[in-house]
Amino acid sequence: MNTAESIRAGRAWTKELISFSVWALRTRARSTGRVRAGDIDIYYQVYGEGDPVLLLHGGFTASESWAPQIQYLARDHMVIAMDSRGHGRTTLGTMPMTYRQLGRDAAALIDRLGVAPVHVAGESDGGIAALALALERPELLQSMVLLGTSFNTDNYSPVARETIKDFLNPYSPAVLFVRGLHRMINPERSSWQSFFRRMGEMWLTLPDFTTEELGRIQTPTLVIGCDHDEFLSHSDDPLAVFKETAGAMPNARLVTIPGGTHTVNLEMPATVNNMIGDFYDELPSRIESDFSRSTLRGRGRTLQLRPRQSS
Repeated sequence: MNTAESIRAGRAWTKELISFSVWALRTRARSTGRVRAGDIDIYYQVYGEGDPVLLLHGGFTASESWAPQIQYLARDHMVIAMDSRGHGRTTLGTMPMTYRQLGRDAAALIDRLGVAPVHVAGESDGGIAALALALERPELLQSMVLLGTSFNTDNYSPVARETIKDFLNPYSPAVLFVRGLHRMINPERSSWQSFFRRMGEMWLTLPDFTTEELGRIQTPTLVIGCDHDEFLSHSDDPLAVFKETAGAMPNARLVTIPGGTHTVNLEMPATVNNMIGDFYDELPSRIESDFSRSTLRGRGRTLQLRPRQSS
């Protein structure tokens, strides 16, 4: 992602974050809290009521990168937006940074909150983590939505690999911005160097899923493809990666957004929202989870969950 692309994405992120902040002040989260999951404390926010939707954000961002989707989906869903390992307000922990581990972290949050099965939507790194979640814990999921999602490093063209390396320059505008944000909101402000190193290693060596693994995923899945994705659109066929991803999963289908980029959910939010909403409308609904019906306590601090009653 070059400087111009970083500035464009940053402007879109800032615009939607301001809009979300105003909305969040007026709406207020049903709950915010931290859940201990293995070696980390996961920060999350809950908005709305209804079928649960878990949002998994991209690398070097935070849950607010889903700002326009949180506002849209919270009208008739219980939206759970979490900060991934080391990101936002979630601690880094000691486990290696891998997409499979990020999937396990998401599973731990779902288990701890008692909200399974959930719809999960993942963007970029969050989408790859969703694939890991679907492979290891399919019983936790109702559906998946994937945006800007690769499944193997072979999905990246030589140009894309150079784009990734450029982004990982510690003095790039994007990294300097993320570093400043990390030091402002992360509870482990001194963890930046370790976090940045682990993220770089993950980006340069993973993901490592195969089409055979994707073929085992039975979860109904919507793959949203963009023909101007800075990381995944190849010059010969800009939608090839998205076609391969959707084609490998037996219950997946592909929809495309002409002109869409890697941050399409921020730059073209209405289009993405409508696609997700239409997809959910086609799926069977379920009875609200115990968590959705329960009284939520602890707004603004660690949530003390009401224990679930055994049947």
